[in-house]
Amino acid sequence: MKFYNRNGMLYVRKNGMRISTKLLDTVENRKLFESYAKNDEFFKKFDVKKNTVPTILDLCEEILKEKETTLKKTSLKAYNSLYHSRIVPYFDKMLVTEFKPKDVFEWYKTIQDKRTIITCEAILKPAFERAILFEHIESSPFIIKRPKTNSEYTIMPFTIDEINKIIEISPNRVKNLIAVAFYSGMRIGEVIGLKWQDIDFLDKTISVKRTITSGIEQSPKTKSSERVIDMITQCENHLLAQRKFTGLGEYVFLSVDLRPYHSSSSLAYTWKRILKEADIKYRSIYQLRHSFASNMLSNGENELWVAQMMGHKSSNTTRTKYSKYLKVNRHKKITFLDTMDTKLAHSC
Repeated sequence: MKFYNRNGMLYVRKNGMRISTKLLDTVENRKLFESYAKNDEFFKKFDVKKNTVPTILDLCEEILKEKETTLKKTSLKAYNSLYHSRIVPYFDKMLVTEFKPKDVFEWYKTIQDKRTIITCEAILKPAFERAILFEHIESSPFIIKRPKTNSEYTIMPFTIDEINKIIEISPNRVKNLIAVAFYSGMRIGEVIGLKWQDIDFLDKTISVKRTITSGIEQSPKTKSSERVIDMITQCENHLLAQRKFTGLGEYVFLSVDLRPYHSSSSLAYTWKRILKEADIKYRSIYQLRHSFASNMLSNGENELWVAQMMGHKSSNTTRTKYSKYLKVNRHKKITFLDTMDTKLAHSC
């Protein structure tokens, strides 16, 4: 049983019921009501408003239904997958009134991956906010700080020598794809989504307009991901080579059955074999993108340019993610203040 004040009057919440005591909210009335409230028959004398208390899963499903209109199909698929694997088994038939902060603490222990936690929170937190809105609960149990988790994903870029070796031994049907992925910094989904209409050999640019994930063609990951990037010489050479194979079609890169790739995972088997043959430690094909950024930055290329090529919202994202690869110029800097000091010295 819980007391709460509404416009100076005493209200009680018990077993999903909101009860108006018609008494002023005073310490004496709270004590008086509490002493009588031990008898359930006592409640029949009051104005009882029954509120059917929903389960946590009921509210989560409402939130997921709303997300159908705002999320991309692939994102919605990921949300539903985590909902069924991480939320449904744990919360089962638990009522929204039964879940407390200590339960949040215990639930956090069941997940080690930060991204998984964030996605699950994006379902659970709005669910509890809805419970507050409809007066099932007074506050959200998500008041504790999210625990620190070890990210399962680590940036492990390839060296230039490794990249050259990978491209050299790659089968012809994927050689240019792998090279373009590295020399452009694009995401693999963006690379397999490229169409010849996106390639401007005259202006030497590539328009990144789409990505392919799980067979679904959609707009890039974020607003900043939709971009026009420079086609550096090495990238241009491989695109020209690829044009001989698919230049008369729509898509730049095609799978072995001469259809657009279903997703980046379609390349997984071939990629694994290439690294094994090259005697290079296995890393996911996505590391080609990280390799572009790290190699460019460590060789002194402009941060803003790298950020634009990567489709980052700002160079701060690039700097934060690849800070250890930034080339630091150790030479003494000369600023306009040094010039002023020199002029002052001569005038003295």
